[in-house]
Amino acid sequence: MAGRADLTEYGYRKARARFLAESDVCHICGHPAADVIDHLIPVSKGGAVKDPDNWAPAHGVRGCPTCGRKCNGEKGDRPASAVTRLVTSRDWYAGP
Repeated sequence: MAGRADLTEYGYRKARARFLAESDVCHICGHPAADVIDHLIPVSKGGAVKDPDNWAPAHGVRGCPTCGRKCNGEKGDRPASAVTRLVTSRDWYAGP
């Protein structure tokens, strides 16, 4: 995403930090410690960059500390519904 000034501006970074502080459970693998925002409808497919309704927590390049997946990278520019959620022997998701 080189050259994407909309993703590096101060207001977006602050909103992203607040969003991740409220929930850090990755919507792809279900494990905690998500460190990036995933756009449910990819920006390249017309999704809104700054709309929190289009955001979900995900693991980025550092990967998930539990399963090791780089969830956002695996998803790429596909819609969230196209990604297979990890099935584990334990239910890690603690969301609503």
